[in-house]
Amino acid sequence: MVFAGRSALSVGLGGAFSVAGIGIAWGLFVFSSSRSLDTMLWSLMVGAGLGAGLGGFLAWLRLEGDTFLLLLAAAVLVAAAGIGGAWGGYEFGARQEVECCAIPTVTPVTYTALGATVVASGVAMFFSLARDLMSRWRHTRLNNHAV
Repeated sequence: MVFAGRSALSVGLGGAFSVAGIGIAWGLFVFSSSRSLDTMLWSLMVGAGLGAGLGGFLAWLRLEGDTFLLLLAAAVLVAAAGIGGAWGGYEFGARQEVECCAIPTVTPVTYTALGATVVASGVAMFFSLARDLMSRWRHTRLNNHAV
């Protein structure tokens, strides 16, 4: 039950923070007087990835027994995965074919947020489960040899 709750929280927080990251990145782009399309796309992807990474990291955060270095490594890994997922989502969304004279119902920016959320949540879940399994294995191994 905890697994399902944290997974849902990860997707919810990741999606909300990803959209917030896109909004912040768009605002920074507009108010910094940038003109390059590449700069805008890069900032949207980084904003979405960092937001989704933060949401996934917070949902799977476990403070007891973890060192600062492990938490920092997890945060960097999940944020990098979010940025990679945002890039993949944008590439997928930009390549969708639209019928003649129609507008796309889902924009590439939506795919950017979705890709960032799914990948960041998946990596955060995998990292947390691997950390949990390693600590259980270490605990079992130590108890078996103590006898």
